[in-house]
Parts: sequence; C-alpha cells; structure tokens
Amino acid sequence: MKPNEITQRDVENWGRCTPTSQLCRDTDGTAHRAGCGIDPAGVEQLFETIAAKARLADLGEQSSELAHELRQPLFSIAIANENLRLLLERNDGMQPQLAKAIERIAEQVQRAQTIIDHTLDYASGNSRGVVSADFGVAARDAVRFLRPLFEKANIRVEQCRTPIPANVGLCQIEAEQVLVNILRNAAESIEARREAGWRGVGRIAIRLSIEGEALRCIISDNGAGLSREQARAAFQQFFTTKPRNGTGLGLHICRQVLGKIGGVVELSPGDVEGACVKIELPLLVVG
Repeated sequence: MKPNEITQRDVENWGRCTPTSQLCRDTDGTAHRAGCGIDPAGVEQLFETIAAKARLADLGEQSSELAHELRQPLFSIAIANENLRLLLERNDGMQPQLAKAIERIAEQVQRAQTIIDHTLDYASGNSRGVVSADFGVAARDAVRFLRPLFEKANIRVEQCRTPIPANVGLCQIEAEQVLVNILRNAAESIEARREAGWRGVGRIAIRLSIEGEALRCIISDNGAGLSREQARAAFQQFFTTKPRNGTGLGLHICRQVLGKIGGVVELSPGDVEGACVKIELPLLVVG
C-alpha cells in the first residue's frame, strides 16, 4: 500500500464521524434535530490522518533528495579523514593540522545530523517557527567547506560580501547547502574543461548585492559552460550532464529550497565562458 492511499479504516472513520444530528428548520421556522449534522471532532481526526499520510508520501519522494544532500557533508568528512590518516602516518609534530582536521570532521558530522533532524521534523509535522540565515555568512561557510576541493583543483574563489547582514527566511543549513550545490557544480564544470585539454586557472566569482527589499547573488565560473537548452533543463529532476557521477538533483533541490520563500534561481551560459547562476531572494526583516 502506498503511504498516501486512503485505507478502509479511513473510510470507516469517515462513517463513524458522519453526523447523527444537526439543528435544522422546517419551512415554518420550527427548529428540530435531524440526521444531517457533522461531528467536528471526527472530521478533525480524519483530516489529521490524511495529513499524516500526505507527509509520509512526501517524505518518501524526498528520500533520493535527502541521500543527495547527505553526500555533501559526507564528502567533506571523507576528505578530512583521509588527510588525518596521512598526517598521523607522518607523525612529525603537526598537531595544529591534526586538530583542524578533527574539528572539520566533527563539524560535518553535525551538519549531516542537522539535515536529518530537519527531515524528521517535517515527517512528524513539527514546525521550526521563524528561521533566518545570513546569506553572506552562508556563502563564506560554503567556500570554507569546499576549500580542500578548490585547492586540489587549483580553483580561485573571489567573494564580494554585503556591507550589512543579508538575512533571508531559510535556516542556515539550507542556505549553505544551496550554495554548496552550486559551487560544486562550478568546480566540476572547470574540471570537465580541463579534461578536454584546457590548462588555465579555474575561477569562481561570488557577488552579493542588496537591491531594495531583495538580495541578489551571482555565481559565475570559467568552466566548460553549457548550452541554453541545457540551462533550461538543468532544474529538472534527475537531469545531469555528468552521467558517471551526477544525480541530477542538485539544482532541482536548490530551486525547491529557494522557491518556498519566494526566491528564484536561474542558470545561463556565461557572457564569455563558463556559466552563471543568478539567485534573488526577499530579505527578511529581523527585529
């Protein structure tokens, strides 16, 4: 049985909460009880049952997306753990580097746990209340998370920070994950261009600006680029230009996360080379 199917028990519940009486009036205005009423408690119980089933169905649909999202912190954990192993083998008094690697592992484990907690909150119907994230801080942290990848691939990242906090209606982990997805795509595009014979220095630029009541974020790279047709299809679920190691979920997830607060994200070929991602989000008034 699918999670969102209405079962026979649901039908019986509906029958049990079918009204037994309601105050009705004859044509002469005389009031009396008639079997045409609705039991509010029974209807509320049925709606809660249906809502719970709908959440379970939605959770099932998100399972592949959740697996994709967990790959990001686990990828960082794997890199940090390998670095730690190599440093331990050298045993030459590099305690500061060891401490940094250990801290990074702990940080990414907590990151994975936070993603899981948010998913479980949704499944149980718990509300997180009002959330807020500084998108500028999220951009800085996303670059820090991916720094080992950038260094290994010889990619320079240029950041332009906003002069004031750029708060948006996402939790910090969601804002960071959107940016991590986009930055990893940019890095992989640069690597693809190198595989085709290019030998230049990889560059990724992050530009943040506040225009009126909106935050704009533009992320550009000098990677392999893509066609306009590919750019239009990139947000479709499971569409990927990397069939060997891509899931086709990264940009799809980004659009879902940003869309729930009225944000938009667009992908286009770069003016000269590479690709460009544009994000626009409504600012959150805090205070």
